[in-house]
Amino acid sequence: MSWLSKILGGGNKKVAADVKAQPPLSEAKIRIDRQDFVAVELGIRSFRIHPYDGGLIARQNFEFSLIFTVNGEEIEMPGRGVVKSQDDNDGLRALFGAPQPFYQKMLTQFLIAQKQGGKR
Repeated sequence: MSWLSKILGGGNKKVAADVKAQPPLSEAKIRIDRQDFVAVELGIRSFRIHPYDGGLIARQNFEFSLIFTVNGEEIEMPGRGVVKSQDDNDGLRALFGAPQPFYQKMLTQFLIAQKQGGKR
């Protein structure tokens, strides 16, 4: 198991459920086609936004920006993703490629801070 999996509770369904149940400290936003959406779920390589009222459909590739705050600094991470599913009940679920190392580090810090409930 990788160090990141251990920190984020990888493999432990109870920890994962606890993390999902906790409200985020600050919102992560996904910008698609100049429209911002709040990420209701966010992982190292995936996100879900709900409600979603854009034009993307399942299996469509798209570009986006992930906007979040680390140590009081707003980070805008560019990305390319693919829609896994999109419907009115569940919103939009997407997977995205590995970000550049700087953004990978910042996103990891953001997710750890959310899990721990600490300041970013």
